[in-house]
Amino acid sequence: MENKEITSSATNSKGNKTNKFLVVLIVLLLCFCGYLIWQNLELQKSIETGEIAYTEVSTERNQIQAELEDMLAKYDDLESNNQELSTELAAEKEKIEELLKKAKGKDWTIHQLKKETESLRKIMQGFVVQIDSLNQLNNKLTEENKVVKTKLTDEQQKTKELVDKNENLSGIVTVASYLKAQGLTASGIKVKSDNTGKENDRAKKIDKIRTSFTIQKNTITIPGKKWIYVRILTPDGRVLSEKTDDSNKFDFNGVRGLYSAKKEIDYKNEELNVTIDWIKTEEFPVGEYNVEVYADGVDIGKTKFSLK
Repeated sequence: MENKEITSSATNSKGNKTNKFLVVLIVLLLCFCGYLIWQNLELQKSIETGEIAYTEVSTERNQIQAELEDMLAKYDDLESNNQELSTELAAEKEKIEELLKKAKGKDWTIHQLKKETESLRKIMQGFVVQIDSLNQLNNKLTEENKVVKTKLTDEQQKTKELVDKNENLSGIVTVASYLKAQGLTASGIKVKSDNTGKENDRAKKIDKIRTSFTIQKNTITIPGKKWIYVRILTPDGRVLSEKTDDSNKFDFNGVRGLYSAKKEIDYKNEELNVTIDWIKTEEFPVGEYNVEVYADGVDIGKTKFSLK
């Protein structure tokens, strides 16, 4: 009886130890599971934080790329006629293109990209201000140039008007300075035995043709020695002349032609009576004759007469 009790007591004691061990093991397992759960939660937080950080970095990198591309577009819009400035613009544009490649290649940190982008932006802003100032100055100079050209055109027009007016006045003065003959007459003259002459209209009886006139007073004409030329045209239009070579020609009304007779006068801006005779060298034809008188290359009078 006693032996049974001892055996039962030993069995109970052994069972109690086993139960305690199992309890401790379960507690340890629960703690380990709790640790694993906590560690998993922390890992998830780290992953989420990393994803957020990566997203933020990617967004910033994309923003920087967009800024660099916008700067490139603005550089394309910047133009300058200044060769030195154009060279600087091209150099800065190359720097932006190089930085854009680095931004896309992800070799540089966001901090480096931001710093370099900001530096390039400031340089570009400086160019914008400089080019804007140059454009304003160019526009001002262009407007001033237009004003100067307008004034120059006005002055040139005034000068032309003055020149034309002066030429007109010179022409008027020139025309006014021409001598003029008044009382111009021409007739056939028969020479008497006493060397006196008498007018005659018979072609076979006359010995010469006399042209007489008075040169009017003209204070504008330059005084001095002047040649007066007479051209006598026969009824058939031929000029009466001793010779037909150049020695018997003169310039008048823009041409060169024969003269019948000439006489040098000393004009003193006063009225002057002039008589010029053409001596007979051949028989005079019957009909109407035209007589022209010239001085200083222009005609100063014309008349007609007839021989029977």
